[in-house]
Amino acid sequence: MPSEGAWPVAETCSALKATRQGCYARRGRPPGARGRRGAELPAKISEICAASRGAYGAPKVFAELRRAGVRTPRKRAARPMRENGRAGTTRGCARRPKGERKAAAPQADAAPDLVRRDFSADGPDRARFADITYARTHQGRPCPAVVMDIRSRMVVGRSMSDRMGAELADDALKMAIVCLIASVLRV
Repeated sequence: MPSEGAWPVAETCSALKATRQGCYARRGRPPGARGRRGAELPAKISEICAASRGAYGAPKVFAELRRAGVRTPRKRAARPMRENGRAGTTRGCARRPKGERKAAAPQADAAPDLVRRDFSADGPDRARFADITYARTHQGRPCPAVVMDIRSRMVVGRSMSDRMGAELADDALKMAIVCLIASVLRV
């Protein structure tokens, strides 16, 4: 059996039901429009991958090609990436090279740090901290807000809602204030 690519032209043409003249004519013909577009595609994909710092996978590269006006099937856009060993990064796994630091975004409306990053207190009800977050459950995404005393680590105010908004934090803060007033009045 002949090695790969060494089949005689006559046998190849008979298997493909083509003429020998057509086979020889095809060899000398320049690539068509589809072949030229296919040859330009890896360069465009390389540009997009470089612009995204290697973060984009095949779906986003395909979307960028569409946005740039390049009409190509999604799988044809993915093939050069796979052949060159390119793959996008997932959200949780995106990493910066060692030594490279992300520049801090300027925050003009940031609140002043009143405790100066010192999370200790010499007595109860001297300082408190708060947090607001959400948790995924099968019934939705409830958003709890909590206000805690720094010294005792006790929850002094809490609130929960199905939306993360200012009212949620306000309700937790109001509850903490009521607790503080009640503790002062008891003394």
